[in-house]
Amino acid sequence: MELQNNLETIHSDGGEVLAASTDTASVSMSLAKQMNLGFPILNDQGGRLGSAFGIFGLTGGMNMGAVDRHSVFVINRQGKVSWKQLSLDQMHVPVADILSALRSA
Repeated sequence: MELQNNLETIHSDGGEVLAASTDTASVSMSLAKQMNLGFPILNDQGGRLGSAFGIFGLTGGMNMGAVDRHSVFVINRQGKVSWKQLSLDQMHVPVADILSALRSA
């Protein structure tokens, strides 16, 4: 996982990685353990966090209806979103873009 492999660099550039999931806490904890993640997964079962960022309840492909979509946000030291990529089609996270946004904040 690209984020996991670059945690030290992200931290040294002033960043922090947090994930959020609409899965149950036990499912998220199991995933974090299986993938040996070094960052927390926030529980967003009600979709409040996703809704606040405008990524919850987006139309999914293949007639899936409203779903939570994979998205990445970079929040700078002032608490402002300095970079985002909404509705990623894949799980790839553009770490180079994230580091660039952190360094320019």
